[in-house]
Amino acid sequence: GTGASNGTKSLVLSGLLYSTSYKVWINATDPIGSSLYMRKWYTFTTRANQPPNPPTITGPAKGKAGTAYDYNFIAIDPDGDEAYYFIDWGDNTNSSWIGPYTSGDEITESHTWSKKGNYAIKAKIKDIYEWESDWATLPVTMPYSYNPMHQFLEWLFQWFPNAFPILRHLLGV
Repeated sequence: GTGASNGTKSLVLSGLLYSTSYKVWINATDPIGSSLYMRKWYTFTTRANQPPNPPTITGPAKGKAGTAYDYNFIAIDPDGDEAYYFIDWGDNTNSSWIGPYTSGDEITESHTWSKKGNYAIKAKIKDIYEWESDWATLPVTMPYSYNPMHQFLEWLFQWFPNAFPILRHLLGV
């Protein structure tokens, strides 16, 4: 810029395409009138960007509803870019985009399912250039937790199928 002092200058370019060569004309002149100047073309090529690989999900595949479980996620971006994770827990909740994390780092997230059922944890990553991976999936089952009274009533109704019809209907057994 005009009136700039000695030193390193920066140029920020936006809107560049991947894997494309560009030429920039640099014109630097001594403002004091010493007739020192530099005029030169510089050529550079932007690098290619590849989408990240889907993350690997590890953790328990079975558990009890109401209990917190830890799950580990590892993803690698082929370009080594930092990445953000999006985790869908399969129960209408998600992590939104979290990060950034270094490519290849393992992260741990905890989740509690409030109801019994079969769920699918889905996760994907996006690099800092907004390129997204495919989804990775881990099926998870949260069965009933053990309830001795419920077990007893089921046994009782099996042995006496016609007894207590109103109670059977109310309990859904």
